[in-house]
Amino acid sequence: MILKKLAIAIIATGALVFGSGVQANTYSFGQLLSGGGPASVHLADLDINDLGGGHWSFTLYNIDLSAFGSTAFIGSMAVDGITPSSVTTVAGGGVSTVSISPGGGPGGSFDFRYDTASGSDRLTDAESVSWDAFGLGSSLLPSNGDLALHVQSTIFTDSSAWYVSPVPEPETYAMLLVGLGLLGTAIRRKK
Repeated sequence: MILKKLAIAIIATGALVFGSGVQANTYSFGQLLSGGGPASVHLADLDINDLGGGHWSFTLYNIDLSAFGSTAFIGSMAVDGITPSSVTTVAGGGVSTVSISPGGGPGGSFDFRYDTASGSDRLTDAESVSWDAFGLGSSLLPSNGDLALHVQSTIFTDSSAWYVSPVPEPETYAMLLVGLGLLGTAIRRKK
């Protein structure tokens, strides 16, 4: 009976984990892609939500640029994917306008970027910003390396750096399932 309940719990948990990833996801930026700065530092999180009909919402928050010096700011987020038809910035964030520009990222290898800085209007330490993007279709969620944050005006010799968000590999999910299987075996042996 316990094994049956454990199997149902594993299936339900797996459905929630994989099903929720279709509509929304959170990315934590902090793995250095190029430029000057720490190899690994948690500098920001990004929530992406599918609101339907090609309308997606983005919130960039938990911005901690303390490792980069007092003048550092996030200038843009490069994206390797579909370019939106339009963007609307949600009022009340750290910057007044998020805009779209072609290309970007290290070596210009990304399709477009969301610019979060214009003149003195910059996304700095402890701020956040939200925006809506339209015309993206229904399968937007990026994979590892599809998003990169550009930190500018840092204290490092190379005064800017690009950081990506590592996404869990399939092996991570496999290890989770193996661990749950071992837990089930232990419960069965104890019985």
